[in-house]
Formats: sequence, structure tokens, C-alpha cells
Amino acid sequence: MIKKLLHLYPDAITSLKPTTDSQHIWLKDERTDSYIGIPHAQLTKEEITLLATLFPLGPRQELVRTPMAEKWYQFLIHNGKIPDSKAKNIRFIHFTIPNMHDDFQYKEWEEATKSLFSNEIIFVPISHHHGVIIEDHPKFSITEEDLSSAIEALESDFFIKIHFYLGFFQPIHQQLKHLFELEQRLLAVSLSDQPEERIMTREKVIPNYSYLNLPEHERPILFADVHQILSDDTDLTKTIKTYIENQANATSTAKQLFMHRNSLQYRIDKFIEKTGIDIKTFHGAFFTYLACLHMDA
Repeated sequence: MIKKLLHLYPDAITSLKPTTDSQHIWLKDERTDSYIGIPHAQLTKEEITLLATLFPLGPRQELVRTPMAEKWYQFLIHNGKIPDSKAKNIRFIHFTIPNMHDDFQYKEWEEATKSLFSNEIIFVPISHHHGVIIEDHPKFSITEEDLSSAIEALESDFFIKIHFYLGFFQPIHQQLKHLFELEQRLLAVSLSDQPEERIMTREKVIPNYSYLNLPEHERPILFADVHQILSDDTDLTKTIKTYIENQANATSTAKQLFMHRNSLQYRIDKFIEKTGIDIKTFHGAFFTYLACLHMDA
């Protein structure tokens, strides 16, 4: 990751200790215990927010982890051995707080978050901005709906903005570290492309992740015909995208877009006629959704 940042920001510098230079944003690499300083002028506000979710921003008060949380931290971030556990299956719930203020009451927030779960969890802070919750009771796991209803209260009480990524339950094995790293990348994609979403899952992120993994030079070629049709009508991309997100339900889509159902259906039928792509089928819908993401890029 650090090598990629140095490639993206060739004026960045590395150091074992950050300086007090206000011209740089200092990010800590937990793996090497070193820092990279990126010139503040070369970063947009959105880039700073995204980087803050992936790296600690400068030195702060030392994070406190329980002995078990420390074992998981060493396994996931460094080269520690996999922790012993009585659980057969676990899942990761990643969290990130991009707008955390300096006087944030981290411990109080941690306790409030733990209280949302009906079973005991392992809370693993990775940096002051993000971490992971390890849940090991599938029968009593927190649901997306429960977490969604709790977010508003947490944000109101602590004056923060929170994002969660809900992983899926897996047996405990060595590949968990790779799963953790993949889910971290999926969360980063979500924060960049869907910043309004508070709770993400692999199902929600995979379309964006799939699009970003297409070779950049191939995208304009692959979506050329659809791109031309969508370009001729500035509102059509949103219409088609919303229709697909609503599982081709014209009534729900028309209501969401404040359109008459017949008008919506006419636009859908004309799109299918012009492109030859039936967006009422799975494959047609998936390809067209990627084409819509290409329009939004």
C-alpha cells in the first residue's frame, strides 16, 4: 500500500517519525511502524477522508486493546499466529470514523457500540479512525436493520459519522487474514464511490469493485454503444440504475423517481429496443449497471 501511495504521490516522503511540518499529511504504516508524509496541497478533501480510514493520521494517544484483541491485531495486521478460539465460525464487522475530532471519547464510544450486541464480541482498534469487531455467534448476530437503527443514535451522541462493513461468517482458518484484507479493500471502494452509505456488504460493493477491476483502457470500448445512448439523455442513467436497483419493479422505481409508471415503462422499453439488452434479465441488468457506473465515473 505504501509503495502505491509513493507512486501516486511522487513528492511524498518517508520517515521513522512524523515531523510537525504542517505542509504534510502524515500517515502511519502499521506494518513497518514508519510514516509517509504527503504534501497537503496535493490532496483533495475526499482523498484525505479516504486515507484517514486506512491509516492513522499522525501520532495520538496509544490505543488500548484487550489481550485477545491484541492477538487478533497481531494476526490481522502483522505476522502473528491465528488466535485460539472456541468459536467455529466468525465474521468481521469493519468500522471507520473519518471525521473523528481530537477530543473524541473513544472508550465511551467503544462501550456504546459493544452494547448493541446481544453476545460478547472482540473489539479490535486498528487506528484511531478504524477497526474491526469480531462476532462469533451466528445465531445471535446483529442484523443490518439493527445496526442501521443504532447508527443514528451513535452519530448524534458522539457527533461523528460512522461507516460499517458487515462481513460474512467463516470457519476460523489461516485464510481469514486474506478475507480481512479483501474486506478492507471493499470498504475503501465503498467509501470512495458510495460515501452516503452507512452499512456496506459484499453484495452492495461488488458491482463497483467489479467495474474498477476492469482494465481502464477497455471500459470505453466495452460500454461504447450504451454510453452513447445514455449520453443523449442526461436523466436516463439515473432512471436505468434505479430500475435495476429496484429489481426491475416499475412501480417502486416510478415512486422513487416521482415519475408516472407509464412514462417510466416507455423509457425502459425504448432503452431495451435501442441497445438490444434486456435489463429485466440478470445478465442484462448486471452489464447495464456496470455501464451506468462507467457513466458516473
